[in-house]
Amino acid sequence: MLYKDISRILGNYLFYFALILCLPLAVAIYFEYIADSSSHPQPHTSLEFLETIMICIGCALIFRFLGRNASGILYRRESIILAVLIWLISALIGALPFYLSKTLSNPVDAYFEAISGFTTTGATMMAPKAYNAEGQEVPIRVENYHVPGKVYYYWGTISPIRDSDGKVLFTGVEAVSKALLFWRSFMQWLGGMGIVVFFLSVLPALGVGGKFLYQMEMTGPVKDSIAPRISQTASLLWKLYLSLSIVQVLLLIWTNNQMPLLDAICVTFSTLSTGGYSIKNNSIASYGNPHTEWIVLLFMIIGSINFALYFHILRGKFYRIYVPDFFLFVGIIIAGAALVGGYLIYDPSIGMKHLHEYYSTWEAIREGAFQSVSAQTSTGFTTQNYDVWPFASQIFMLILMFVGGMSGATSGGIKTPRFYLLYKIITHKIELIFRPETVRKLTYARHEVDSATAITVLVFFCIAAISTLTGTVIYILDGIDPESSLGLMGCMINNIGMAFRAAGQDGSFLIMSNLSKLMSCFWMLIGRLEFFAIILLFIPAFWRGR
Repeated sequence: MLYKDISRILGNYLFYFALILCLPLAVAIYFEYIADSSSHPQPHTSLEFLETIMICIGCALIFRFLGRNASGILYRRESIILAVLIWLISALIGALPFYLSKTLSNPVDAYFEAISGFTTTGATMMAPKAYNAEGQEVPIRVENYHVPGKVYYYWGTISPIRDSDGKVLFTGVEAVSKALLFWRSFMQWLGGMGIVVFFLSVLPALGVGGKFLYQMEMTGPVKDSIAPRISQTASLLWKLYLSLSIVQVLLLIWTNNQMPLLDAICVTFSTLSTGGYSIKNNSIASYGNPHTEWIVLLFMIIGSINFALYFHILRGKFYRIYVPDFFLFVGIIIAGAALVGGYLIYDPSIGMKHLHEYYSTWEAIREGAFQSVSAQTSTGFTTQNYDVWPFASQIFMLILMFVGGMSGATSGGIKTPRFYLLYKIITHKIELIFRPETVRKLTYARHEVDSATAITVLVFFCIAAISTLTGTVIYILDGIDPESSLGLMGCMINNIGMAFRAAGQDGSFLIMSNLSKLMSCFWMLIGRLEFFAIILLFIPAFWRGR
């Protein structure tokens, strides 16, 4: 094992990561020393970000010292270890501002928040504290009304901001430092395209393992290269990602003049990355603007489409969009919105007719479309309390969470190309049963799919199913009811900050014990790196020989 080469590259990465941390530090300095103090009564975090930068630089120096005699070669095994370590260490460094500022005093909560950000999951440990009439802090009570007698208690993590008279001004995430809220959203933006892909764009001289690093982090079974060199591909992807982000920020400000610039930037970071962190307690619903909802919905979809297709379109190669999974993705988006929204108008399973006391037909379509797209794209933004919607709508949303977007996108889930290939494999096998003499190639977009790829797809589905079942059982054994456990597992493994029942809109992820939180961190990471890279680390043969 080439530990010195791994150390050298980690040292280089952490130097760049320290530079990245200068951006939230600048935001913190602005609100502490430049902006009107009345616009930011929340705690300041300039010192905490400065301390984090110094710790990051210190770690970088240590790794550089350990890798001072590196050979400059990176093989596939080292690439796998390096990619996993980058994600783990990034979350560890990223958690420091939350912990040092005591915004999240539990280090497990701080690490959960950071890895949830980088993996674009969007599940948060931030929840307002509760107080009784005497002003004493009390635990928050949550129950799943489908499981009589099952009650959860947890303590809030965020103290309210009060004025000099004791009046509450802000609660929940709105009571958190703006620099920390910016950092949460910025982590998602970095993780959306991939922190390893970003590293490849700024450090092209990675040696042999560069291509494998890129292929391992880009999601889905189809990984297009849009330039001759991997470093060029990574750079082009980030330029496009940045350009789309700027467009969304401008659209949000143009259509909603009540939205501050910081809000527009943070919403954009969380939308295009399909992350879902919000800087408002009621997520996108806080803005009360249909234009904002439609723009967010549009860019959630944009973030879930293979970014390589955008380059083909820009180059005039419109025929390149005629790939099966693109039309499958669009079809599922439309069908999901129709099914989820349709049951808000009429739910035959419980005899409810038109819910006009809650939604007009147009409102049902808009809200249903937003939540279904948010679920499928693994964003997790909310505009309504979907946990009280008809059961059928919730089931469709849970299914969409596992479907996900296209390959080479920022979204989570299993990805539409795998579902298309699974369909082709099944139909191909069924035909061979009654027509064994038929010779027919398994194809995808007019390209032949070899047996190794087909087996990999099948293995992926098996691992996804086993992981979902295992994770759900672990949550249940840790005291969480089955419905909430399944919702939690769907949330974590598909990297979507949307769950149900005790962890839904009226609940919190704080119902989990520290053990469940750490397991959730593992599921978020294994979902973001799509199983194989993490599973390899648990195979003894991986660590033996070359």
